Amino acid sequence: MKILPSDILQSGAGIDLSDLADGVSVRLADPAEGFAAARNAVTLVFDLTDCQQVHLAFEAKEYGDEPHAPPAGPFGADVAFDGVAVSTDGASWYEVQDLRHLRSDRFTTYDLDLDAAVAPWDLAYGPAFQVRFCQYDNNPAPMDGIFLHRITLTAELPAAVLHLPLDDYWPSPTVRDLAAGGQDQTFIDPTGDPNTAAHSVPGPNDTRALAFDGVDDRIDFGPELLGDIVGADCDFSLAFSLRVESDPGAVSKYILRRAGTNTEPYLKVYLNSGGIRWQVRWSDTGCVTLTSPAGLLDGQWHHILCRRRGDTLSLWIVGALADTETGPDYTKTFFAAWDDRAIGQVYGTDASDWPFALADFRAYNRALRDEEIAGLSNLEG
Repeated sequence: MKILPSDILQSGAGIDLSDLADGVSVRLADPAEGFAAARNAVTLVFDLTDCQQVHLAFEAKEYGDEPHAPPAGPFGADVAFDGVAVSTDGASWYEVQDLRHLRSDRFTTYDLDLDAAVAPWDLAYGPAFQVRFCQYDNNPAPMDGIFLHRITLTAELPAAVLHLPLDDYWPSPTVRDLAAGGQDQTFIDPTGDPNTAAHSVPGPNDTRALAFDGVDDRIDFGPELLGDIVGADCDFSLAFSLRVESDPGAVSKYILRRAGTNTEPYLKVYLNSGGIRWQVRWSDTGCVTLTSPAGLLDGQWHHILCRRRGDTLSLWIVGALADTETGPDYTKTFFAAWDDRAIGQVYGTDASDWPFALADFRAYNRALRDEEIAGLSNLEG
């Protein structure tokens, strides 16, 4: 996916910067004749947290620019040179591509494997990884200067560490429960009654889903399934598509829950009065509940995502931010204790049937980016 700059920093008077739909374009050259050498630089700041397979692509040509090389890295932030350098802290810089052998009659296309380029210095990607394009010379274009066109950075982000398609029987069996034997109902409807067991139904976007009877259908799991994902001090994201045929009103019905008392940490996703609730408890007095807008339980498919990033919890409905809270104690582990953990089990004071369907349950051991959430919602919601 394309990673957009979180900030664009400029240094020097001879900079013409354009932010285009197909990338950033920059002209680096002195603003006027004076034969006094000047340094022009544009620094793009990227959030590369969790990124892998990072590529930096651009086109470049020169206007008779004389070459100026930097010292061996690391070098300081004010060094003047013709090239591309990277930094993790803005103080120590390392050249990854020289711009001292360009053509003036046409663009040269570059596609840098940034992973390989930064490997010799053991640099780590983070939330403020900087890429600098620098030019140094003493005349304006077309006598001197460098023109950079369509600067883009792309990267791959880790996939879900737990993916339950919940699309049994379509077109071939995949995941009905968590048992190695597949369709053995070990974890679905423990009564073993085939008349009430969870079954396949049409899902979102021409996929299949799993319908739960709203009584005893469920997928049980132990701490090893979500414990490492939703752990102490861990960022995480939980995503799934949900269809509810009727509104249970003020009675809470739980979709994802670790059961137990209100004195121990837990995480719940449940429905109440027309909407989704995501509740995180970290002590007998500390609890946060995020709430979606009403009208969600309308018989249509809706994509739900719960995200923890640092000290912030956020609830997303069909790719849009619905609610956010900050301040929970993330030193707790929400799935570390108790034996009763389930996806799809209906809990609540009302024991009446309350059917619903789930599709494409995904758990990530990282906080998804906003653009990823939007893309996942379009794909699965």
